[in-house]
Amino acid sequence: MDGVCVENRLALITGFFGSLVAYMFDLVGVAVTILIFFMTLDYITGLIAAAVQRQLNSRIGLEGFARKLYILILISAVYALEFMGSHYADFEIMGGHIGDGVAFAYVAIEFISITENGVKMNAPIPGILKQLLKIVKEKTGIEDEK
Repeated sequence: MDGVCVENRLALITGFFGSLVAYMFDLVGVAVTILIFFMTLDYITGLIAAAVQRQLNSRIGLEGFARKLYILILISAVYALEFMGSHYADFEIMGGHIGDGVAFAYVAIEFISITENGVKMNAPIPGILKQLLKIVKEKTGIEDEK
């Protein structure tokens, strides 16, 4: 099983449950706020990890920022499509919470990245998170970069 497949499964499961929770509690848009918070933490911890490893590079940092901006644009497009479908075509699925599901899927991916940044800094990581990262790396075939 390759890395893309595992990441897609994780995103699908997290996105499904995230949209379900957003639907149950009518929290449209809260997921994006949480995602932006996690993206900010990931970016900051990535910068710190790069500095600790003496690999700080403005081009790589800009590319990371551009990817995060693209994710926000993509989620905005999903919300726009949901809005158009529910208001102009009388087509509604889960009360407009699919965008929240997509955002929650990316929250899970950002959390894994934050944890990986901690490992790169040799920061103390709880055992359960280390085990989770080990499983993800085994399933994806990703080797440690050290």
